[in-house]
Amino acid sequence: MKAQQKYIDKFLNPYLRELERKYDGTFHDEQLKKIRQYYGLFIPTILCSSYKHLYGQPFTEPERKRATLFGILTPVGDDLFDIEKLDAQAINEITYHPENYRATNFPAHVACEIQAFMLDDVADKQAYLEAAKNVYEIQLETIKQTQQSIDNQELQRITFEKGGYSVIIYHQIMQQPATTTMWEVLFYIGSLMQLGNDLFDMFKDLRDGIVTLPNRCKDFTGLRQLYISRVKHCNRLIYALPYGWAQKQEFAVAMHFIISRSMVVFDKMVSLEKKLGKPLEFKKLNRHQLICDMEKTVNIVKWLYYAYRLPQLR
Repeated sequence: MKAQQKYIDKFLNPYLRELERKYDGTFHDEQLKKIRQYYGLFIPTILCSSYKHLYGQPFTEPERKRATLFGILTPVGDDLFDIEKLDAQAINEITYHPENYRATNFPAHVACEIQAFMLDDVADKQAYLEAAKNVYEIQLETIKQTQQSIDNQELQRITFEKGGYSVIIYHQIMQQPATTTMWEVLFYIGSLMQLGNDLFDMFKDLRDGIVTLPNRCKDFTGLRQLYISRVKHCNRLIYALPYGWAQKQEFAVAMHFIISRSMVVFDKMVSLEKKLGKPLEFKKLNRHQLICDMEKTVNIVKWLYYAYRLPQLR
């Protein structure tokens, strides 16, 4: 964490300012918070470096740079779909031929520059492009999340695939692509992370008209049980990997260090249900009720407890 924070100060923050000057735009506050405190900090530190530790390999500086840059591309890419409403042809060109796309807004300029670097710098371009294809195709389907008529089964599939493919692509920017068994592990980890992201983004998604499993939820106790069942299956997959027990145990703990944050939100929402009744009327809930402050000491303590507890579930 300390090494990555130094890298953020030395490389990421100056690069963000450079992008703003170069393309005459600004990253909004929500993007900057996600980039600096989540995608640019936790993902390279907890996710990418843990892959390499599991394999008994060092996390190299080129890998750190790609992982950090992808921490910009992830939230910017989400906004191209959710806010800028770019069509399929535009996203396809940014994904496969970013050097040819004529960007007309700041997020598109940023996405093109970073994607062009990735395509030139990744070790296994074919594996990266396959992962990018999966991310691109499921992102196209997220347009369905702007429709209130979307059913829960389809919403769940999109949620889990979006998260799964997004985590897999973070592995495919490493020096070696994921094996088939590791690919499945990463898919489950990603599905849990995406559900967690949606839990933390309830206020934003409701404001933007995005339908998610949490802001559609009529029973957070039930959704919490679904989450726990996927945690258990994910753990079984991790411990079936062909690596040493200690390495797998450390990997599981590292993954749940990210995933377990969601349990703090579940606790809060279940408490609200007990207080206000089921189902919650989201339109009547205020910002304070919908946002979980992870800087509060009580929430940090809960987070650490769940980070210890979840890896033990089978």
